[in-house]
Amino acid sequence: MTARNRMLLTLAATVIGGFSLAVFSKISKDILFDGLSLCSSTSLDITLGSLLLFTSSLLAGFIASIIVVRDNYLPHIFISTAILAKMSFIAVCGQAVSQVWLDTGLSITLILGLWLGYYAALKFPLAPI
Repeated sequence: MTARNRMLLTLAATVIGGFSLAVFSKISKDILFDGLSLCSSTSLDITLGSLLLFTSSLLAGFIASIIVVRDNYLPHIFISTAILAKMSFIAVCGQAVSQVWLDTGLSITLILGLWLGYYAALKFPLAPI
């Protein structure tokens, strides 16, 4: 594989993985659970929403790994950096303290799921080499 192809695959995996993470997160957090808020959501909603967000990030990490043919993890680093930047922006903007902790926990869950998706793609026997 040439360097140009590797760069194009990395760019495509970053864009598609980030887009799928955004779409899956939007569906699980805002559409299915009407926005997760510590004040207005029940503990069951927060638990199920967190698990669904984790599953969403797991799928996005798996998709990004399959696109780059499992040979690099740069898309995961870029997507994780974007999640950390969003988490930092939320903390700086001065929301309610309890909501910041919930958003921080959900962001950590997204990053963990993203990297576990990468690991799952490495162990997936039918993925291209």
